[in-house]
Amino acid sequence: MPQLFYQIQLSFVVLILLAGLPTFAQQQNTIQFGETKTQTNNYNFIELENEKHQGAIIKPLIDPKSYKYIELENKLKVLLIHDPNSEIASAAMDVSVGSWNEPSEYPGLAHFCEHMLFVGSAKYPRPDYFDELLAKGSGSSNAYTDATNTNYYFEITSQYLDKALDTFAHFFIDPLFSEDLVEREKNAVNSEYEIDVSSEDWKIQNLFTLFADPKHPASRFSLGNNEVLKKKGIENALQSFFEQYYSSNIMSLVIQSRISLQEMERLIKPFNRIKNQNLQPPQFQAFPYQFGILCKYKTEKEQLTLNWQLKGREKFTHQKPIEFLDYIIQNGNLIDYLKEQNLIISLSSEVFMEESSFTNYMMEIVLTEKSKENEEAVAEITKIIFNYIQKLEEWLSDDEYINQVFKEQSKISKLNFNYLTQQLDTSTMAKVLNRQKSKEVLSSEFIMETLDKDLILDYIGQLKNTQNLIILIGDHQYSYTNEKEDDNKSNKQFLQDKLLYEKNNLYRLVYSKQKFDEHFINFISKQDEKLQDMFEKPQQNDFIPENVELISLCESSESKLPKIVHSDKLKTLDQQSKLNLFLMAGQDLNQYSDEQCSLEEHKYQKQNHYPILLNKEQQEWWKSQTSYKVPFIFGALQMKYQKTLSLRQFTSLRLYNFMADEVISKELKLPLSSGYSYELDMNKKTQIKVYGFSEHVRNLFKKLCSCLNPFRDKSKSFLELTESKRFEIAKQSLLLSIKNMYQDNLFEQAIQIYLPQLLQKDSHDPAKVLEQIDQITQQEMLKDVRDIMNSVQYSSLFIGNLDQSEATKISDEVQSCTKNKEQSSVSDNIQDKVAIINLKGKNLIDSRFIESGNDDDINGVTLNYYQIGQRKQMNQAFIKLLEPILNQQAYNYLRTDLQLGYVVAVEFKTTACVDGALILVQGSTEIPMKVNQIIDDFLDKFSVYLEQMNNREFQHLKHGVITDLKENPQSLSEEGDRLWKYISAGTIEFEDRQVAIEKIKKISKQELLEFYRNSFINNKSKLSLQLYGQGMVTQMMNLETQSEFNEFVSNTKPKDTELFDPLQASYYQCEFEATQI
Repeated sequence: MPQLFYQIQLSFVVLILLAGLPTFAQQQNTIQFGETKTQTNNYNFIELENEKHQGAIIKPLIDPKSYKYIELENKLKVLLIHDPNSEIASAAMDVSVGSWNEPSEYPGLAHFCEHMLFVGSAKYPRPDYFDELLAKGSGSSNAYTDATNTNYYFEITSQYLDKALDTFAHFFIDPLFSEDLVEREKNAVNSEYEIDVSSEDWKIQNLFTLFADPKHPASRFSLGNNEVLKKKGIENALQSFFEQYYSSNIMSLVIQSRISLQEMERLIKPFNRIKNQNLQPPQFQAFPYQFGILCKYKTEKEQLTLNWQLKGREKFTHQKPIEFLDYIIQNGNLIDYLKEQNLIISLSSEVFMEESSFTNYMMEIVLTEKSKENEEAVAEITKIIFNYIQKLEEWLSDDEYINQVFKEQSKISKLNFNYLTQQLDTSTMAKVLNRQKSKEVLSSEFIMETLDKDLILDYIGQLKNTQNLIILIGDHQYSYTNEKEDDNKSNKQFLQDKLLYEKNNLYRLVYSKQKFDEHFINFISKQDEKLQDMFEKPQQNDFIPENVELISLCESSESKLPKIVHSDKLKTLDQQSKLNLFLMAGQDLNQYSDEQCSLEEHKYQKQNHYPILLNKEQQEWWKSQTSYKVPFIFGALQMKYQKTLSLRQFTSLRLYNFMADEVISKELKLPLSSGYSYELDMNKKTQIKVYGFSEHVRNLFKKLCSCLNPFRDKSKSFLELTESKRFEIAKQSLLLSIKNMYQDNLFEQAIQIYLPQLLQKDSHDPAKVLEQIDQITQQEMLKDVRDIMNSVQYSSLFIGNLDQSEATKISDEVQSCTKNKEQSSVSDNIQDKVAIINLKGKNLIDSRFIESGNDDDINGVTLNYYQIGQRKQMNQAFIKLLEPILNQQAYNYLRTDLQLGYVVAVEFKTTACVDGALILVQGSTEIPMKVNQIIDDFLDKFSVYLEQMNNREFQHLKHGVITDLKENPQSLSEEGDRLWKYISAGTIEFEDRQVAIEKIKKISKQELLEFYRNSFINNKSKLSLQLYGQGMVTQMMNLETQSEFNEFVSNTKPKDTELFDPLQASYYQCEFEATQI
């Protein structure tokens, strides 16, 4: 089941906060990448060297970390990881107990227990002690409860790891379940429940619970709310649950730090005190869900979902049968065929909810307007998919073909593992350690090393079994009736009926379900030979690299060795001086002997932090970077437009983006499933990013960027712009993506939709973009895109396993492939100024009644924006110091103490050239108008907290922040993103971390206090954005109309505030885009 979170993970909220402007469901095909440092220059990676060492942890060949697996006296499984390259330590504990283990009379007890372990132990009884410790060490924590496991994790600077581990150990040694703490934490669980049941994303999860066998624990309500957690005896039930199920022999601990393995062994001694009850985790063998049914449900996020309940894959980690089949399903022509028939817009697949005894394989399908209007489309799409599965069985019965596919997939899996295209965090490792052999804790998630033809054919047989399938149709046009449904309806009549006959108040669901009838089963499963003749196998994958050698600049006759530029030299230079310093900043390698050259190159790789500028006019940047020991390249291209986009131009670009993504997903399926990734964002500016094996990145980039060029002849581009079908699909995709934005959680709507419109004058309202979509013709879209692209300023960066000559060639190619041949060069400072609101000491309120049609949504959001002012370097230092303690104190007071909501976060935000801070609360305890005032009260209390901080605490704070700022990138992609941030912004402030560190060292507590008071209390410039869910207005406030709501806001707003009026607003005119550390 989806993981249930104790605390909204700050990184997720930060990601949204930093987005700045809505991208209207920007499509990205990305893989999270990470590499670490060790040498490999040959193709021997296919053999895992350390497999030959019995019992040793199988690790990637380039992984410099040291591992040690031990089992404590109490049978606690522990994996210690020495990471020499990171200042940030992390730890995770996985417990093989979850919601399926809880007593039926207290549904949600396992999740509630997870909450309670964070709020105090006998040794550390203060509820906020752990959070305060994490704040000092620039850390964070989180947890989740699943069906059969619960997972706790945190990260912190290594300096504080000793105390953090001891505190963490006592979560599981002597937790407190005192009555006052239990009473307080109930509200947090209930707030989480209110958010989740109001979310469209949880509906399928909750439907599955309703369709589970009533005798199976999967049928239980596992989240918890006020109704069930206020039952008498809850404190004793929590204590009993913990004592009965939290046993050290079913726990696994993973710790990663730069501290030596020997020292970490000393630090884990407290964990030996966790009780060992020698438990055997209960086994749940039967399939939990009763499928073979059609289900219709009311939702605002319309989609068709096919889900198969299959055998568990946990014991098939070496064979990976589901991954094997999914590769062929995604890379054959099934999806293309469904699109060509104008049946679907998209199809994605994933494993959804799994345990050891079962796995759910899910396809999520977005239908075209034609399919929505066709009552037989659901059956037709399902029939096509079943016939493809039948064809799959035929193909894979051929030994030659199944061996070919296996060799490709096995090679890809080992490449991805050995070059760390994805890294496991400690949380995931702890879970795997509890389920797999210790030596396979890293490799089991990646490597496919055994071909089992019978097993694969068995899984195909399971996919062909209609009793393993559930088909869910979500539509907003369905309506509920309390009339009795006709039991004699056929499946065809069931699908035609727009009425729903079942309601569940706990999950706030309206739905109907019906077993597959014989006619429907025969229709979808009958073999159609003519249809199957249309299907094609995946092509041979030519993007699997053969050459994984690392380049040497000394062996390149056309490369200069870039000079090492130190941050001290950059601090005093303006932008043009920096550009001149970096322009072709290199030294001729011919002056060195081979041995000297190698030494100089090694020194460069170890000490250099910055790229060099190959072409000042076209802003082409390059950095050779092989210290991570990966044969990869990170590449990025940006096109800045000359003028601010009109609403129609913006809409045209977004449509063009969807069309380009559609073609890319078709033409580049194989590389995107082989360790390569791309991002394409055509918004306020156009950016393309690519990451992958250096051998093929150049070819991949050329194919990608060619689809963007609106000036090319159709014959020279694989983007067929005259194809009206593709244009109509793009329209439907953009329309759907915007509509889905309005179905997100209220706090996401506040950040993504409403705040940008308030802060930036030219931010386009998604609702107005919706109006534009139907009005734009394909010819108008193409003209708009050509007009925009005809005058742009380019910049690019290539970093990784390439020399200067290769970087120059790729840079020139990717820039020329999107140009009009007759296009003239563009001067540097071409873009219009960006208008950002200037609050000038005002205290403004913008309150909105969100009429979603959902009277059950009793949530409210308060998003307070405090404007600090135009960017100053000193402000960055103050902000970095304030951020961890302000966030921690806000969370403790607003969420833990006052229980205002489950979502509480603080984030400093830069919009163009203006710095500010956001404080976010979503909950149902108080209305946003009241929460706004409580936040201001908190800010007064925080001023006192800051004033009372002693010098030792202040120096610890500074040390933790400086340690965090000194943290080097841990992967090539992370370094590429960090450098690209400054290049794409045009600021070239590569040295900003070092500058911030030096300024932080000099800041006194009094100076920080004055900055805080001027920003948040004395001279605050504030805008409070307040969103009221429909249920909050109609149920809690007893208001019915928008006019009644407006009158309420006007009458209840604080006397020192004004209602926001855009006609009265003034604006900063930003000439540059400041970056945020």
